[in-house]
Amino acid sequence: MAASHPLTGIARYPEGTARWALGRMAAAAAEDIRFDAVAESTQHRVPQDVAGRYGAHSTVRFESSVPEPAVRETLDDASTAELRQDVSIGVDPCLALTDPARLIGAVAAATDGRLTWYGERPTVDIVLTPDPESAAPDDPWLPPGAGRLAVTVDVRTGMLLRARVFDAHGCFRSGELRLTRSSADTGPVPASYGTGAGSVLARMATSRLDPVRLRAEVDAEPGISEPLTPASLPSRRRWTVTVHSPGTTLTTDLSGDYRSDQAAPAAARLAELLTPARIVSHLAHATPAGPDSLHATVRPLRAFPLSAWAPEEGLTCEFTIDPTTGILLRARTADASSRTLFRCDVRTHHRV
Repeated sequence: MAASHPLTGIARYPEGTARWALGRMAAAAAEDIRFDAVAESTQHRVPQDVAGRYGAHSTVRFESSVPEPAVRETLDDASTAELRQDVSIGVDPCLALTDPARLIGAVAAATDGRLTWYGERPTVDIVLTPDPESAAPDDPWLPPGAGRLAVTVDVRTGMLLRARVFDAHGCFRSGELRLTRSSADTGPVPASYGTGAGSVLARMATSRLDPVRLRAEVDAEPGISEPLTPASLPSRRRWTVTVHSPGTTLTTDLSGDYRSDQAAPAAARLAELLTPARIVSHLAHATPAGPDSLHATVRPLRAFPLSAWAPEEGLTCEFTIDPTTGILLRARTADASSRTLFRCDVRTHHRV
């Protein structure tokens, strides 16, 4: 074991360490890491209903009434960027361990941060709580009705080296990712996210953890002329938005948490400006477009959490954040011919 953990400087309190780890998971969406690993997943028993308000789970991986043998997959010279294009990664428990950014939009809270080691690898242990509105009902690791997910995050890659998901009766599934080689293993371990698209993604993800009330003026395209009903839920983040559109000015109250199946698309886009963590798990091939900006494509067949800014594959997204609050100051979604589908620019914003 190494003499000292490379992240000792950030471990002043558990909340800060958990926050760092959540951002590290998100930053992985901007990286292409080649690695060799053996992934293993074990379903110990059938969980209680963990599908939340979406109804009873119906996927085969939760139907067995007896403990199942461990499922093992060997990954040789795998690429994280290529795996993000694999539509099965969201439902395959083994592959999902290699793709931590996929979980970001489903996270309501990250707590209990603790510096640890996994063999010779520096890691961070955290506990994730699912968001009942945005977690996928068939997710193997963070379904909406689960009690908590305890994970060990690899500092160098952001991957989940250990995972245990719990319901009211205890752990019902566990997983382990044994990395034998990674292209991220050379060089210094970052004490922060550094710069570029990974830093932007990390701040977008950690916006979920921050309470803030803001007032903003926003220019929107296409224009918004009707009162918005975002079907908002109790949220740590709220703002009052004055929307400027051609020929009209509209003021509305919005929350960063909303029911995507009930909110108007325009309201959802404004809400996601406030808490952009929901968008992160939809993005792939994220590249820097400025100090606090990124350009990204959209993953194939993403359904949960629904995102108004990255609704389907074949689209490209551009986001610019305010690093202080994590809100999106500029957001644009375009089609394959670079035609703008949606755009919002925040003119001014201030805390209230």
